[in-house]
Formats: sequence, structure tokens, C-alpha cells
Amino acid sequence: MSDYDFSRLNDKEFEIFCTDLLSAREGVKFERFKPGRDAGVDGRFFKSEEDEWIIQCKHWISTPLEKLVKSIADSEILKVQKLSPSRYILALSHSLSRNDKNILMQKLSPFVLSTADILGREDLSDILAKHPDVERRHYKLWIASSNVLAYILNKPIYDRSHFELSEIIDHSKQYVATANHLQAIEKLESTSVVIITGPAGIGKTTLAGQLILQYVADGFELSVISDDIREAEGVYDPDAKQIFYFDDFLGRNYLEALSGHEGGKIVGFIKRIVKNPKKKFVLTSRTTILNQGKILNDVFHNSNVNRNEFEITLESLAQIDKAQILYNHIWHSEMDGEYVEQLYSHRRYRAIIDHKNFNPRLIRFITDAQRLENIPSESYWSHVTDLLNDPSLVWGHPFEAQLDDCGRALVLLVAMNGRLITELELSEAFSRYLEYPAAAGLTGKKDFLLNFRHLSGSMLTRFVVGDNLPFVRLFNPSLGDFVLNRYANNPPILRQCFASLMTLSSLKTLEDMANNKIINSNVAAEVLDHVFTSVADINFLGSSAEFVAHLCIAQSEFGKKFDLSSKSLSKAIDFIGGEKCGGSFLASARVLLWALRNGGIDKRAVEAFLLGAFSNDPSYDELLILGQLVKCFDVLVNQALYDAYDQAVTEYLIASAEDEFPEEEVFSDGGSQTSARRKFMELMDEKASELGANDSSGVANSVANLVDVDRFYDKYFYETDHEPSYEPYKDRITWSERSFIAIDPIDDLFSRD
Repeated sequence: MSDYDFSRLNDKEFEIFCTDLLSAREGVKFERFKPGRDAGVDGRFFKSEEDEWIIQCKHWISTPLEKLVKSIADSEILKVQKLSPSRYILALSHSLSRNDKNILMQKLSPFVLSTADILGREDLSDILAKHPDVERRHYKLWIASSNVLAYILNKPIYDRSHFELSEIIDHSKQYVATANHLQAIEKLESTSVVIITGPAGIGKTTLAGQLILQYVADGFELSVISDDIREAEGVYDPDAKQIFYFDDFLGRNYLEALSGHEGGKIVGFIKRIVKNPKKKFVLTSRTTILNQGKILNDVFHNSNVNRNEFEITLESLAQIDKAQILYNHIWHSEMDGEYVEQLYSHRRYRAIIDHKNFNPRLIRFITDAQRLENIPSESYWSHVTDLLNDPSLVWGHPFEAQLDDCGRALVLLVAMNGRLITELELSEAFSRYLEYPAAAGLTGKKDFLLNFRHLSGSMLTRFVVGDNLPFVRLFNPSLGDFVLNRYANNPPILRQCFASLMTLSSLKTLEDMANNKIINSNVAAEVLDHVFTSVADINFLGSSAEFVAHLCIAQSEFGKKFDLSSKSLSKAIDFIGGEKCGGSFLASARVLLWALRNGGIDKRAVEAFLLGAFSNDPSYDELLILGQLVKCFDVLVNQALYDAYDQAVTEYLIASAEDEFPEEEVFSDGGSQTSARRKFMELMDEKASELGANDSSGVANSVANLVDVDRFYDKYFYETDHEPSYEPYKDRITWSERSFIAIDPIDDLFSRD
């Protein structure tokens, strides 16, 4: 038996649910009325003048049961007597004992015919278990039932995905299933991939999360992608039901844009998803960034991505949808009554709903009690209108007025690092930041933990991956946009910040700021030079080889030529060549290739680097550079090195062939299995040659012997496509579809008994 958390429903949702449930139990259709028109009536079934059934619902979740019973005894009975129904049904979200029911029945006699018409939480749960169609229609109730939650939270799942899922569940209580929800489901069902686009703050991430929640409840395993599509490729299981999620896949803010090969990898993964009926892929992107990605990336633009797009606009939200979003946030807010009254006074909620700058993110901010600590209730409405008229103030006031210098520095470091930073990296960066002479006059306590605790939940979010690996990210992506713009014209702070971070991700942010004209190239070059000098002065202590290599390349791209007469560059090359090859090594390979061609490094160091790289699952781009490095060695003397590279190419092609079999090319002539195998081998030979294999035909032969082409042949010509079936959610009731609500549904929603 499932247990239901009715606290996730607001009072109006609870009334609608009870009316729907009791209609199913009694086999009749209860009507609903606007509260106040017929006092004491939430639902009515009218048989005749002498035979009228009335439903009354009480969802006073923060009120003790004793007080609720007293209210019913003192005032509700008077309403019932005036209505004089032939049958009166009372539904409460509180738990009721047998004695509680007897007391209520005595108070409401003779209109309550039996204790079966006095329903507490357990009674509603029992009835609901017999009517799964009702459960399915009430999204928030279904998704938060104990059975569904237990199933979701006990599934084996990757740690980052588990954290994401717990946040999605938490946000579901404020969610409003609008027409966008059903349309996005239909898009996902028809194409297996949906790219949710729209302006900042419109609710893309929230919609994506609720779609994911439904599929996870239906048995799909969630994999959250943080930065690189290779994260998804690493956990892809052809036989498992999986849903992949890539939030802001073109960038955490408006700075980033895909390179051609990155775009190609995402498009390639989308194609794999479409081919497998057990897979779903949900992505989000701001509309402007998606359009930029199409312009900058021909692969992405030419792949008919429009077929997968689903755009949320302000116009797609009906007025009642906006009203329900606002009402839900008010209901679930911890704001004091004085603040709530400010929104109800003179029907001010109408001004919010009708405002041109309405968006769900803004509504969350104006109803967040934690953000109102320094705003008296009498100033609250002025605060709300200021934010509506100028949404940029959302972060401006708390960042400027509520943080000291040290708090702002901590947020700055997280923002400039990019998507995520480990807590250890952030702590070390904060310490380095405070060591700068310019930090001597900073206000606030300089203790990392004190600052971090103060910012957690308001500016920063902490979560743990694995057994004990804590990460930190910005509370909201829009905070990153604000911080980037705030410090763009402050080169001294930028130098101090990026020299303190010493991470690959921070270098990417700096490059993106320059490429998108947030800072000019001279400032970027100046900051990069400062960072390089800072790490070189301490002999690259605490730096990774890939960070140092990326730093060297970034400097060259912003005007500083590679020059072996530079002692610092020579030290950097020696450092890169002397470090053990890590999981990511593209920049290191590029620097070593330049150094090897220009006589700036010993070949033995490069050979050791190559052998390490071959065993590190190199990507396509990495293999291209490794192949060029290998060719700097004499094949007669270093045959083993060439053989090792060919083996790495073989392993890459086997993995990529299994994951993304080129069916259209292999079976293009519709020939026999023998001709298909021959065509496949020719394609593998071309790929191996493209990657610079020494014996491309030998590589192709090895790949062909290990890939079951016949299996793909049978599947391509004889197996029919599986039609996806995902009907359970198409009967969801959205607020805008509830035709039985009285005239002026917005005022009905905000009306109070």
C-alpha cells in the first residue's frame, strides 16, 4: 500500500483531488464551486431538490488537529445546517483516529451518514489505491507517493545523478504541469530526444527535471552529463532503459559555444539514442545560445536539430498557469503572513501575473523567505515591483548588500571556475586569493568554512559525489552571468581570481569571456601572462600537466608566440614531459608535439608520455595528435611504438563501431553479408588512415574480426523498429483544462475561505 504526501498539494489542488477521487468512489460527478459563493461547499452532486450531496475539504497542514476539530464544531456545522444536504462528506489531509471520527460525526450529525464519509489521510490513501487512474491524473501526488519515491531513490544510480534527482523531487511540489508538459512528453516519445529551449528563467530546467522524474519512475536509469558527452558514452548500455540529461549543453551561461568536433559528438550521440527504443535524451539550452551554436557549428546546424526542439515562451504559459505558479510558490513558501498579505492586498497578485517580466525564476526569488530577511513586510511590495521592473536586481542587491568582501570573493571564484569546483579546489583557491597583497583590506572573516556555510543554500550549493567527494556550484546559473559582467572591467581582480584558481575550467571561462567580447583580448592576454608567471614562479607546484599545457596554448592564441629562448616556457615543457599522463592530455600532446619538432624536449620523455597516453582511452582528437607525435620517431628503430599506436587506434575503432555502427554506409548497396563485411573493412581502413595508423589495413582487419557485422546486418534488414509506448501521462489534468472551475479562475484560485 502506498502512502501519499498530501502536503505537496496546495489547498486548491487538494480540493480538486478530493472531488476527483470521491467522484470515482461514488460513481457520480461532483461539481466544484468558487469558494464563497456557496459557503461550505467544495463539491456538490445534485440529484434533486431533496437529494444533494456536499463535499467539504480541509487542508490545514500547519494547524493542529484539535484546532481544526474546534473550527468545524464552532463554524462549519452552521454552514452545514444552512445548506441542509442529504449527505455531507468531509475530507481532511490530517490523520484521524477512530475517536477523532466519532467526535466529528457527532458534531456534524445528522448530515454525515457514517464514519465512511469522514475521510482522513489514511482513508484517502486507501481509496486512491483502488483508483490508479485518479492517481495518474494528479501528477504531484503520484510522483511523491511512497512507492514511487522508494523505487526511484533505491535504484542503483550514479552519485551526481542521485543528487540531481533528489533536487528534482524536492522542486516537484512547486511544479505546475502546464500544456508544455504534455507537449514535451509527446515530443520525447516521437523522437526520443527533446531539446528544451527558451529564455533564461522561463522554466526549462524545471520542465526537464519533471520529464526525467516520470521516466525514472517508469524504470529508466538516469545519467546526468556535466561537461562532456563522453560522460554519457562511458555509461551507455545498449540493453538498459536509460534517460540522459544534459542541462545547458551549449554552456552554463551565454559565453560558451561548441567547437565543430564537440558538436559532432553530441549529434552522433543523438543519432544513437534515436536508434535505440530503450533510450531517451533530454537537453536544455537558452534559445539565443542554441541559435549561436547553429551559426558557429555547421555540423550541428546541418543535422536537422529543429526536429527535436521544444521551445517554452512566456506566451506559451496561460494566465492561469502563471497564477498557479505564483500560488504554489506562495503556498509552499515560509514567508510570514504579513508578507503574503501584501500580495493579496488589492489583488496585487494580478499585477504580478500580468507583468511583462513574469517568469518562474523571478517568482521563486520574490517568495523565498530566506531572501527577505533584511526586507520589512511594509517594504515587501515595493521590493517585488522593483524586481519585476528590473530583474537584474535579483542578484544585485543580495550580492552587494548582503555579502562582505570575503563572501563575494568566494562566489567570484566559483563563478569564474565554470560549472563545478571541488570543495578542496575552492578552499585552496580561496587561500591563494587571500594571500595577495590586494586582499589585505578585504572586509569579513577570512575563514573558508564560515564563509562557505553562510553562502550555502543562497549563493552556493554543495553536493557529494562518491563516498566523500564534495563539489560546489552556483545556486543558480543566472548568478554566473551577473558575476561575469560585474567583474569584466576589473583586470586586477581578474588577475587575482584566475591566478588563485589554477584549474582547466577557469582557463576555459577566461577564453570564453574574451571570445564573446566580455573582455578584450589584451586583458585576456594580460591575465594569462600573470597566471603563467605565478605558477612558473613556484615551479608549477600544485598544477597539473594539462593545466600548464593549456595555459601555454592559450597564451599563444592571444598573441604570445612559443619561443624556446624563454626559460619559463622551457621549464613548462620539461614539467609537462616529466609528469605522468593523466586522463585528459590533448593540450599536453599539442605542446609536446611542438617541442619535439623544434628540438625542445628529449625524445625519451615523449616516448614515456605516449605509452601512458595509449593506455588512457584516447579520444579521436587525442589520437590525431598522438599519431603525429609517433611519426616524429624512426619507424625502423621504434617499431614497438608504432605497433602500440596502431593497437590504440584499433581499440578506439572497435568501441566506436559498436556504439555507432555506420549502417547507412555499410549497407548502402543492399548487398549480401559478405559485401557488407567488405564495405565495413574499407570504412575502417579509411578511418585508420585518417588517424595516422602505420598499418591501416591491419587495423581494419582486426576491427572487422572483432565487430559482429552479421548481427547489425540481421537487425538492419529483418528486425522491425520498436514503437515506443508511453501512455501513462497523457491523461494528466492540467490546471488550464479544468473546465469545471468557476468564472474568473485566477480569483477563484486566490480566494480564501
